[in-house]
Amino acid sequence: MAYKVRDIYELCDSLSPFDSQESWDKSGLNLGSLNDECSDIVVCLELSKEIALSLKPHTLVITHHPLFFRALSAFHTDTYPANLASILIAKQCSLLSLHTNFDKSHLNAYLTHNVLKWRHFLPQGLCMYGRIEAMPLMELGHYVCSALGARSVNVVQASVDHLIEEVYVVCGSGCSLLDSLPLLERTCFITGDIKHHDAMSAKSMGISLIDMGHYESEKYFVEIFQSILQNAGYKVIIKDCKNPFSLCLQSS
Repeated sequence: MAYKVRDIYELCDSLSPFDSQESWDKSGLNLGSLNDECSDIVVCLELSKEIALSLKPHTLVITHHPLFFRALSAFHTDTYPANLASILIAKQCSLLSLHTNFDKSHLNAYLTHNVLKWRHFLPQGLCMYGRIEAMPLMELGHYVCSALGARSVNVVQASVDHLIEEVYVVCGSGCSLLDSLPLLERTCFITGDIKHHDAMSAKSMGISLIDMGHYESEKYFVEIFQSILQNAGYKVIIKDCKNPFSLCLQSS
């Protein structure tokens, strides 16, 4: 069965408007034409070389992470992202991405309500926000780790008494939002990709952090989007990428 890329693009836009994405984002049709037809639809968190090589010709790939984030001054097929794009072009495949627009419309709420089970939290910009019964930061860290099914999380302890009552959650890499939030003591900001200087800055302001991992917080994209497309009558193939990081422990 052949599908019109335009029809799927318009469905995505109706559920998660592309004009709601952040100004720096590159959601939308990354590769191909809205007039293209596709015989298969593949959903993945992002395109990897393994996934690109496995695609059949005339496939529409739907990803969370866009393939192109910066303007290219050259298209060298031995460097990223041209190396992956060239595989898709040779197979006449298209690629559609839903990134920060989907974070706002679906992913942050799903992570917070369905995975972390804080169903009373409400959207606040790109974040989800709510109050919890006061608990020690380390206890909260263990809870988040268990809910995600992760092997570990990183914790930045800043609160004087280490108790947390207010929580912000944002999937992916959200520390750029720290300066824009009314963060108070006994607040914890939960996100991924926390850098050393983000941690030092937050600690100086008395704000605790939990780094749940970028992949761990966004891996739910595929199951959410598979459900959306299946409910709309589309047949979907899942070819999710794997976490690129492995845990290497010190030998005893």
